[in-house]
Amino acid sequence: MNRNSNHNSQTQGRKEREWELRRQEILDAAQKIFEKGGYFNATMAQIASEAEFGVGTLYQFFPNKQGLFAEVILREVESFMQGLRDLLSTRSLWQEQLKLFVEYKLTWVDKRPEFQRLVMEIFYAPIHDVAPQIIDEFKELHMENLQILQDIFIQANKDGYTFDPDLMSIATMGTLNAIASDWYMGLLKKAPIEYISGVLNGILGGKRDV
Repeated sequence: MNRNSNHNSQTQGRKEREWELRRQEILDAAQKIFEKGGYFNATMAQIASEAEFGVGTLYQFFPNKQGLFAEVILREVESFMQGLRDLLSTRSLWQEQLKLFVEYKLTWVDKRPEFQRLVMEIFYAPIHDVAPQIIDEFKELHMENLQILQDIFIQANKDGYTFDPDLMSIATMGTLNAIASDWYMGLLKKAPIEYISGVLNGILGGKRDV
């Protein structure tokens, strides 16, 4: 009896792993197609072909293209945030955390222009039944970013600075987001990573070596 129970548990566990593996394969394929041509130009047939599945298989995992697109965006954004959380947890000094925050954000933007385009598409060409869900998630993540920066500037004040943590967190996020959007629109003469030193010096007033 115990043996059958263990066998059933192992079988169920294998099925769940296979299900999740297929789901991730579909998300990977969908992200590639969406990043290549944008949401509106992508079709479920193209995604199925990229994933090497039948179109019907896609609908077993996702109800429609909108739901699939939302999952692609949310997965990537959460991956970004988890990477930031993990990175910041390795440093305790506020100067190091500030530097890592700016470097991480602008390096990610620099390396992922296709995904940045998808993010901009959400805000400039709202997608029915998708935009509200994604925007709500972006709001939560934006608030988390602001809180991280506020904590950094609070620690800086304990070290002799006189920052307004609320204002500085808003200004820092605004600067980084402006660089990201201007980079996507082709308005910058330099890559995002080339602004890292300037952003840090601007925050600190150029008083210290960052």
